[in-house]
Amino acid sequence: MRQILIYSPAEKPRQALAGEIRVLEIAQEVVETPSFDEAVSFLQNERFSAVIADDPTPEQHLLLSSVRCGVPAFYLVSRPFPADDVQMFQKPVRLPVFLTALVAAAAQFEQSDDASVFLGKWKFNFAAKTLTFKDAEIRLTDKEAALLNCLHRHDAPVDRETLLREIWGYGDGVSTHTLETHIYRLRQKLETTGISFTIANGEGYKLLCAPV
Repeated sequence: MRQILIYSPAEKPRQALAGEIRVLEIAQEVVETPSFDEAVSFLQNERFSAVIADDPTPEQHLLLSSVRCGVPAFYLVSRPFPADDVQMFQKPVRLPVFLTALVAAAAQFEQSDDASVFLGKWKFNFAAKTLTFKDAEIRLTDKEAALLNCLHRHDAPVDRETLLREIWGYGDGVSTHTLETHIYRLRQKLETTGISFTIANGEGYKLLCAPV
């Protein structure tokens, strides 16, 4: 699942850009924030295919570079400044050119090792929704990939309420039965991989990976 982060203190331009990305189906999820500190926190705790920052300062650029772990960055700036590790677009931005670059960079990143983590001996790519080991590949649904990603990000057991909130957002008709059904189906896919789940004190799930 492709997820893009947009940081901009300017509400209307931020919402307009996010809306364009959603309408064109460039990403399944677009996370918006007016807070730079929150943008840093998102990058530290979630997985993105690209980050867009509106007029970051050189100091903010240094901090973003230290936490984005190879995630491609796009700056929309009034005054360009030296930054070799990002793509910089001077305002007013030509939207078709910018979006073309965004799609290309996100797609390339999603196929890179930077976009993957190892769960035991298996390489998990959240954006591509795959688990791979040598010539073997297991394809996951959006929700299965989101479950693995959420459990991987938490060292402690994750309770059912947190999983429902983060993955389903308490949508209509969503219940603990929905979660348990997805967990059951995911267990079936993973039964020969050494990746499993424990239920801790009946309160939540924890990811377990067999040692390499």
